[in-house]
Amino acid sequence: MNFKDSFAKFRHHWKVLLSDHVFKVSFYTGVLLLTGAYLVDFLASIYKDSQTYISVGDLLLDNIPTFNLEFVFMWVMLGLTLLIFIYPVFFKPELVPFTIKCYAALLYVRSFCILLTNVGPPHGFYFDSYKLGQNILDDMIFRNDLFFSGHTAFPFLAFLVFRDSKIKWIFLAGSILEGTTVLLMHVHYSIDVVAAFFIAYGTYSACRKIFHPLTMRFSTSIKLYGWDAMQKLKEITNLSTNGNDKN
Repeated sequence: MNFKDSFAKFRHHWKVLLSDHVFKVSFYTGVLLLTGAYLVDFLASIYKDSQTYISVGDLLLDNIPTFNLEFVFMWVMLGLTLLIFIYPVFFKPELVPFTIKCYAALLYVRSFCILLTNVGPPHGFYFDSYKLGQNILDDMIFRNDLFFSGHTAFPFLAFLVFRDSKIKWIFLAGSILEGTTVLLMHVHYSIDVVAAFFIAYGTYSACRKIFHPLTMRFSTSIKLYGWDAMQKLKEITNLSTNGNDKN
């Protein structure tokens, strides 16, 4: 499929979905929930950083040095985050509301967990020896927003959401990479990374049970009225027309 057809398919699918009032309500609701979730997560992190907590031991981190993996921590994670939301917009629009709501739910859960966990960063915390202000993402770095690791959970959630697409393997690899990165940088405890997989899966399972009927509705709309269905209808119409002309 060339670029022109791909763009036409993209426009057609969004036209089909936006003609459904339920889709628009679901989409805008998801955007509001996600916006609120980012705000709550940000405020929870600021509050925790206004407090001072002691570090605790970690069997793994206590036996490995701190590594500088800043590029992976910041820029690879930013790329994964953008991909999580860009991919469904262009290739799986029927999953956009579900994706947004899943991430909103995970952020709310993480905010709650952050507030419950009064633990300081691990010994060897990378950003203790790092001069903040050198990077445009520095304002998003917190010390005490530890449990659980968003760097691990967010890509893993995408692996689950896009489980029917090959892109899922990119997100699984990204989750493992980021989980390893935050440990080697001593930015998270081992339990923060291990728990992230289970919490992400639990959040996904809950969201799937709650939003599955809507997701099925939007998927069915694409199957019935989407680009592929329209192309098949054109083929049948052309065959019928050609057959009548011959007769």
